[in-house]
Amino acid sequence: MSESKIQDVARLAGVSTTSVSNFLNNRMGQMRPDTQRKIQQAIEQLGYRPNNAARQLKTGVASMVGLLVPSLANQFFGSLACAVETAAARHHCHVMTFSTFRDPERERAVMADLLAYGAQGIITGSALNDTGHLVGMTARCPVVAFDIKRSDDSHERITTISVDNVAATTLAVEHLAALGHRAIALVTPPPYTLNRQDRVKGFEQAVAAAGISGELVIADATDAPADLHGDTRLFELGRSAATLLLAARSKPTAAIAINDMMAIGIGIGLKQLGKRLPQDFSLIGIDDIFFSAANDPPLTTLRQPIQAMADAAVQRILAPDAASVGGELFAPELIVRASTAAPPT
Repeated sequence: MSESKIQDVARLAGVSTTSVSNFLNNRMGQMRPDTQRKIQQAIEQLGYRPNNAARQLKTGVASMVGLLVPSLANQFFGSLACAVETAAARHHCHVMTFSTFRDPERERAVMADLLAYGAQGIITGSALNDTGHLVGMTARCPVVAFDIKRSDDSHERITTISVDNVAATTLAVEHLAALGHRAIALVTPPPYTLNRQDRVKGFEQAVAAAGISGELVIADATDAPADLHGDTRLFELGRSAATLLLAARSKPTAAIAINDMMAIGIGIGLKQLGKRLPQDFSLIGIDDIFFSAANDPPLTTLRQPIQAMADAAVQRILAPDAASVGGELFAPELIVRASTAAPPT
C-alpha cells in the first residue's frame, strides 16, 4: 500500500492541505475543535506520518529527537539524556530534552512543540498508568515509552523500552535474604507510576517466596501538589523516610529504596539518627547512578543497562518499521558494594 500524503489526509478530513499543515505544525489558534478532531482522525485512519526528511531540506532544521523525562533533578534521567544523545549522535541527530514532571497535559504540549520543530520522534520516561496522550501522538511520529513494560492489553501502538522492574526488586530481596535478613522494607514515594508498581510487585512476590517479613514504607509527597510523584525531592523524601523505617511495625534490618536518589537520602537520614551502614542497617538502591559508587559507604544497587536501552530507543525512532513496534525488556544487574551486610546480632 502506497504511503499516505498530506493531500490524502485533507481529502479524508474534508479540509484544505493548508489546514492539515497548520495542524501538523501546531498552528491551530484559529482552527475550530471539530476541524482539529477531523484531521486527527484522518491522520490516525491513514497512518500518516509527515516527511521529516523533506521538511529538513526545506527548512534547514537538523534531524532531531525529543526526550521527555520526569525531572532532571533525578541524576538517573541526566544519565539517560547523555545516553540518548550519544546514541543519536551516531545517526547525526540532535536531542531536545524537557522535564515534564509526569504531567500529561505538559507532555502533550511539549510533544506538539517538538513536532512543530520537525522532531522525528519522541522518547518519554514518565511511566504513567494512562498512556492515552501518547497513543494519540503515534499517528504523527514514532513514540517510545521508556520504563514501561509492554502488556497484552495496553500500549498497543507505543514502542516500550524498560528494565525488568519486577526482577530488580526480586534480586534485591534475594540478596538481602541470603545475607540473613528476615525483615525488609521497600521505601518509595507514592507508587502511582507503572515502574514503581512493578517494583512493589517484585518486592511483595520475593518476600513471600522467601518466607520473610516485607513492609511497604511510602514517603509522603503530598506537601508539594505540583510534584505528587516526588521526582524533584527524592533525596529529601529519602532522608525523611529514615524515621519511618526505624518506626516500622516489622522492625526491618534492611531496606530497598525505589531508586538510588532515595537510597542516598535514606542513608544520610539513618546516619543522622545514629545508625551505621551496614553494621546496623543494610541498604540497596536501584539504577546505579554515578553517585552510588561514590557514596559513603558505596551503595549496593541494581544497575540498569542505560546505554543499551538508549540505543534501542533511538533505533526505534530513527529506523522505524513494522518489526520495531513492540517492546524490549532488559535485565537488571545486581552490583554488590559496602552498604549491605549480615543483620546485627
